[in-house]
Amino acid sequence: MIQRQLERILASEEFQATDRQREFLQFVVTETIAGRVEEIKGYTVATQVFGRKEDFNQATDPIVSIQANKLRRALERYYLVAGKQDPVRIDIPKGTYVPTFCEQRVVESDGTSSSGEGSEICFEGSWPSVLIRPFQNLTGDPELNYLAVGLATELAMEITRYQDIRVLMYGPKGHGKRASDIMARFVIDGSVRKDREGIKVAVQLVDTKTNTQIGGDMHRSSFEAAQLIAFQEEVARLVAVKIAGEYGIISKNLSIESKNIPPSDLKTYEALLRYYEFNMAFSGDTFLRALKALKVASVNEPECGLVWAMLGRLYAVNYSLELMNRVTSLEDEIPAGRAEAERALALNPNSLLFMDNTGYLFTLFGDWERGPALIRKAIKLNPYYNISVHYALWVDWVRQEKYQQAYLETLSFRRPMFFWDPLMKAAAFGLLGRYEEGQRAAEDLLKLKPDFPTRGRVLIEHYIKFKDIVDRVIDGLGKVDIYVA
Repeated sequence: MIQRQLERILASEEFQATDRQREFLQFVVTETIAGRVEEIKGYTVATQVFGRKEDFNQATDPIVSIQANKLRRALERYYLVAGKQDPVRIDIPKGTYVPTFCEQRVVESDGTSSSGEGSEICFEGSWPSVLIRPFQNLTGDPELNYLAVGLATELAMEITRYQDIRVLMYGPKGHGKRASDIMARFVIDGSVRKDREGIKVAVQLVDTKTNTQIGGDMHRSSFEAAQLIAFQEEVARLVAVKIAGEYGIISKNLSIESKNIPPSDLKTYEALLRYYEFNMAFSGDTFLRALKALKVASVNEPECGLVWAMLGRLYAVNYSLELMNRVTSLEDEIPAGRAEAERALALNPNSLLFMDNTGYLFTLFGDWERGPALIRKAIKLNPYYNISVHYALWVDWVRQEKYQQAYLETLSFRRPMFFWDPLMKAAAFGLLGRYEEGQRAAEDLLKLKPDFPTRGRVLIEHYIKFKDIVDRVIDGLGKVDIYVA
């Protein structure tokens, strides 16, 4: 049965995977069926599937974890689009490359199952699951059924971009079934209505643990058929990032529950929540909490790419902000960095998941047109954007010598626990000639970073890679009595 299911997936046009990803899936399933689970390691997959040599080192070459994440998304999409009725579900849980096999029980409209009681109940302990139920067409126009179905499907596909969320979905026959029957923690319901002005889409997010609505959204569009598909895609992107993004509703709600759990007892997803907590609170305490939790998670689930990615981002933050005693030197690799940002943008040109951070990178790498434009687009569309992007906009205003706009940008930065907050204000005030206000900001800067006069240039150059802008910032600081060596 498992072999037939594998063949069914590989033969389907809806399984949108590369040839190597297909070989990856075939390899791990075949090895598991043959009882050789212990052979399914990152090294084995790299050498036998991806052609890496015997000296392969996963720490420096993350090919397997990257391709595993893409394969998971391809499988998720297949089961959402074409595999709802398949008898077996094949998954590759996060944190491992060993596949799992679960019998799928098809939910019928009368609430019964075609192969026994209940429905599919197989997924990973702490990773959150979201059930997307069929959206209701309340317009009274059967011709708009496609829009209700399309919205739910598009939303499911968009949420699968967020690797730490498991997406479950009913087909139209499953409407009305209880979410608890498939152990979904969160449920998304939606409806499509119309009035004189056009189409109105309402979306609600419910936490089944507390039986409370924790999120809601409303979107409108005209009746023009040509615009409805684009509208559908845009609604899906906006709702997905609000619900499943790093700063979204699910991570905010679940992070509260994990705050008092010791790092050694945290499950992997709970460790990721500590990282999200740091991103929201941005304090020394939350930094250390996240670092400890992710170090434990990296030992418990060394194959989880998200853990290593977040650890890398923490170390990068520590490099630039010196939260702990650690001095590092890095070469300036602006062309290479810009190339990486170009690839990220090409892979996800419209995804709110990456738009703010990609714009941030473009700006700091000197693309003064696309970078700020992407940031402003993300701010407009995504209420949970990363507020650190205001720093990049501040740099751009200083570059243009538009110091009033630079000062206004500091008001949205809101990182008072770190020295960059008063640094930005002090430099802007100095360049504006507002010396008294600038000196107060300078005092705050020196309280947070007493050695700034001797370390300031190095710290500024961690972020700003253009000498004329660095000199301008240092000049502004000098006008409010902070003299940088």
